Amino acid sequence: MTEQEFLKFISSNSAKKVLDWLAKIPAKERRAYAKPTMALFKKLDRYWNAGADISQPKVKDGEAISVAVLATSSQSELTKLSFFPMPEKIPIEDIIRKLDPDWVQGVVEHFIEDRTFYINRFQELWKTGLCKRPESDAIILGYYSHWSGTRTEDSKSALLDGDVWRFFEVEGGGEDSLANHDKFLKRGQESWADRIKRYADEGLLDRQRLLDASLDALDRDFAQYRAGWYSRFHVLMAPVAGEMAMRSDRYLRLLSSSIPPTVSFALKHVQKLEKSGAIAAEELLAALEPALQARVKGTVTGALKLLLSAAKRKPELKQEAAAKMVLALIFEDAGVQAKALDAIETLGAESVSDELANYVDLVAPSVRSRIAEMAGVAFGTAPDTALDFVPNEAQPIAAVTSPDEALALFLTVLEEPRDPFEVERAIDGISRFGAALRLDDKTLSPLRKRAKQVCKSSGDSDIRYVLALSGRAMAESVPLAAILAEESDGQKNFRFVSELSLQEHHLARNAGVIERVGDGASLPLLALPSETSGLVHVADLLARIECYREQGIKPEPHDLAMALMRLAPEGRDVGNLSLATEADRAIAYALGQDVKVGPAPELWGAAWRARIPEQADKAITKLFKKPLKLKQDSVPECGTPATMELQVERKETEDGSWHWLVVEVPVTPANTMKSRALPALFCLPDQGYQYATCCGYTFSDIAWASLTRPADPEPFFRVALIGLDTWQKLSDNPTRAYLEPFFRPGPSVGPLGAAVLACYVACEDKSVSSLAIEAAAVLSAEGRLTARVFVPELKKVLMSNSLPTSRWTKALKGVADLGASRFAIETILGLLDFAPEETPRDIGGMLELCFELHVAQNAQLANERAIACLRSIPGGGKTTRFSKKLLSLAKQDQV
Repeated sequence: MTEQEFLKFISSNSAKKVLDWLAKIPAKERRAYAKPTMALFKKLDRYWNAGADISQPKVKDGEAISVAVLATSSQSELTKLSFFPMPEKIPIEDIIRKLDPDWVQGVVEHFIEDRTFYINRFQELWKTGLCKRPESDAIILGYYSHWSGTRTEDSKSALLDGDVWRFFEVEGGGEDSLANHDKFLKRGQESWADRIKRYADEGLLDRQRLLDASLDALDRDFAQYRAGWYSRFHVLMAPVAGEMAMRSDRYLRLLSSSIPPTVSFALKHVQKLEKSGAIAAEELLAALEPALQARVKGTVTGALKLLLSAAKRKPELKQEAAAKMVLALIFEDAGVQAKALDAIETLGAESVSDELANYVDLVAPSVRSRIAEMAGVAFGTAPDTALDFVPNEAQPIAAVTSPDEALALFLTVLEEPRDPFEVERAIDGISRFGAALRLDDKTLSPLRKRAKQVCKSSGDSDIRYVLALSGRAMAESVPLAAILAEESDGQKNFRFVSELSLQEHHLARNAGVIERVGDGASLPLLALPSETSGLVHVADLLARIECYREQGIKPEPHDLAMALMRLAPEGRDVGNLSLATEADRAIAYALGQDVKVGPAPELWGAAWRARIPEQADKAITKLFKKPLKLKQDSVPECGTPATMELQVERKETEDGSWHWLVVEVPVTPANTMKSRALPALFCLPDQGYQYATCCGYTFSDIAWASLTRPADPEPFFRVALIGLDTWQKLSDNPTRAYLEPFFRPGPSVGPLGAAVLACYVACEDKSVSSLAIEAAAVLSAEGRLTARVFVPELKKVLMSNSLPTSRWTKALKGVADLGASRFAIETILGLLDFAPEETPRDIGGMLELCFELHVAQNAQLANERAIACLRSIPGGGKTTRFSKKLLSLAKQDQV
């Protein structure tokens, strides 16, 4: 039978008929048709995913093709698929019985390891003896998964036979963990914790082994979120005094865990054991050192109490206990430090005076004089903790100088395009030396090979795909349009990059560069930044345009538009310019000359945005209305200046169990249009999902987008605010790229830039918040960020009560620690301007920080609004205590 006859049969018959027919053919003969069958299957899969964008393969029953793939493919071929071709009409066990393939065990193990929901689909195979049940961790993850179905009573036998004990060994991750399973149960569902306890209560599981297993799991230092399940389960089992006493050494050992909640869990059990006298004082002293250095206030103070109790039981241990207590002074909270000093004084500070002297300059300012007196040393001012600050001056961007350098640089950014300046230098190198490189086909062989590989697997990065497409066109000496046609595989409206994104503009720019190289031209890129600020100097742009004029070549519109968006504010007094071409007129217009505009909307939109200051121009708006069939009278930032303002709102579920932060930055006048001409100008429709696609989803995409308008990054920061998830934690969080402009030479930070810092310093992800804290400190030192601009934006977020106030307290302390104490003080005092009923939750910590910073600088409180606010703040505890302490620093006539 020929391949065509085989394909015709499987395409024109039902899945059942194809299965019966293939079962009669020996496996070795079926293998001969593997390649065409897989090709047809993939084409059909593309149609199912793309729908009308590609032609529909002529197939009677799509499941018949899946059956044919299972009948003809090898284990290697099946495991390369992103999903298992599982027919729905015919049970998988019937297919396996009839075909008797040799890949069953390996394929089942592969797909279960990849996705736990395959457990449900494959379990009949091992129940009926067609394969062995995989024994990897994936089987245990199946119990944790909400998708796999293994949490039903049907799984009870396997669970009790031994699987349950692996629960305490397999941590899980992502969505599949015991912590996640039990947290997101639907109403009426039984949690794994309750179910396992029930089995123990019914005598089906060994209670003592469960208590030990839960402590074993905590010993493994699983991630904090997932470790929490095991400590909660142990508490749920409610060990009695005797059971705890049997495990006293286990609880003591857990005091050295790297997971703070685990230390707190262990300490609570140790406190109960100590109270009953079940732990020797010597053992307690030996184990408490890690708890004294914990990051949780309650843990440290609890450890101090245990030391006092141990020393009371055994007076001969007083000196050793006091020495241990000194370790608690590393805790940042002044209240904890004061309690540590109280405890040390109770035991006698004389024996540890030398140790105390080492902490005089490290403790909070408010306890510094006390510890100095206890240590018997002179009290002086604390050392300056400010980092050495070097002003961030712009450095020139050097163009590549040879074909070899151009090729090497392009290959480098193709692998890792995180540095946007290097990406632009690489495209500039192709523009300058691409024609020379094409003279030797062998030289371009590495680029041709690697670019093709990256096109097949570029990951989530749009910019890397754009570079790979551009590299292919360059190396294969064809127009970029030819590569795009091949990559789209005949699909209409194929999306090479995110819709309405800056990378669409980048792709169009590169297409023009490749076309110019194909014509043999060697010219500089107009948009190459002149310096590390991202700006293009006016003199550089005019010199580059002159090169084009000398060679009689028309500038590429997208490249020129990008150059105009990057145009420096300085050096614009250049006199009257040539108006011979549209490009000449656009540049002259950008520099302030009165010229006839049109006809290219995108070019003139960029020229208008390059003007300083922006002023309404109906002629520019008119350019956009006609070709884009607009009904609105104005287009924000395209001939009509726009305003943008941060709006923050707390949203929550109906029952109040969940709340989240909603950030919006509406534009006035509103924009209802959709056009690919506009993302390069940051003029987007007011549709949330398109904000993020504008700059991309990876660090590299966002970093490149940050160069779009360096003289005024406020529109870029608008996208940064919309795309932020303050609770998200990632191994390589791409939102950090939105902070890149803060670390370059640039203009003073505007309201939206300040709003970005206000939100980002409070992110759950420390890689984001620590970078934002550093940025705030650096910008304050440079004089580019003032409390006057920062406070109004911070107040919008903080007063929404969407995030814990403590996040900003920690952030401002971090800013102060980096040498920007004055900025931190001015920020906190600026926030103290609210009515009593609007008092933010947990403001006491911020007031404590403000007090400590005042004491450290020996400063008086002079802000009258802040004083009035402090006098009216209601409540008690820390808030009232530190309100009074701050007021004690004000002049009496002000109070």
